[in-house]
Amino acid sequence: MINLAIRRALRRLHEIRDYDPIPSELRGWSWDRPPVRPRAYLGLGVSEIAFASECGFKSLWLRRRGVRVDVGEPARVGLVIHEIFRMASSDLRSLLPRLSPWDAVEVLLRRAQSRVSRLSRERWAVNLYKALITSWAGEASSAKLYYGSPGLGFLPWLAEYKVDGSPLGLSKNIRVDAIAEAGVVVEVKYGKPSNWHYLSLAGYALALESFYEVPVDYGVLLTVSINNGEPIVSVEPVYVSAEYRRRFLEVRDDAIDVLLSNTEPPEVECRVNTP
Repeated sequence: MINLAIRRALRRLHEIRDYDPIPSELRGWSWDRPPVRPRAYLGLGVSEIAFASECGFKSLWLRRRGVRVDVGEPARVGLVIHEIFRMASSDLRSLLPRLSPWDAVEVLLRRAQSRVSRLSRERWAVNLYKALITSWAGEASSAKLYYGSPGLGFLPWLAEYKVDGSPLGLSKNIRVDAIAEAGVVVEVKYGKPSNWHYLSLAGYALALESFYEVPVDYGVLLTVSINNGEPIVSVEPVYVSAEYRRRFLEVRDDAIDVLLSNTEPPEVECRVNTP
């Protein structure tokens, strides 16, 4: 079960936090002073900043000038995966208050094909939807058995969670991939992990801290790969360290400088891992 795997994985991060604490000046609530305070307020996206750390600023510069940039097939598959997570979470959360977890699963399994078909007709897409609702419902059922109630920690994640990142020079409508139990931020990606994925976690953590003024120390990088038509989900716990935060803020400021310039940035070799 995904939530159980996350809880076990995060235990390994507590000692790292103890010897590598995050200074207050690198918390999102320090949005009014450097280095968190941006050089300009351009409404940047977390992913486009993090992606630029490995692939340069040319795509970002062109998009901001109205030029359509092809995102490529891996990015299109990634968008489908994000929507499946959001859909599965929303569908199950809507039924759990009035149905038992397994009754809710029966209803959603019957609807799975029609729900997912508008996104993709690939077998892996339907199977991912089914796997998510079954996993989350299993945890909710166990909690109800032992504690008499599913409890918030055992409900499906809040997927595509909206937060205002404008104090950091980010978008007013940032969509965090997911928030798991205990405020753990989740980054969902397709294929192999890349360095920029960890910077995305830092960006989301900073935005959440600026909005709620509570620490967000832990994240999870959840990667989905596809093997012979079947989805494979891997979970990696991440301590959202000072190093990741500092790097994200540096790239954000570099992006601001580039966008304020009239000079088109050069093409660079993209080091992103492909599926």
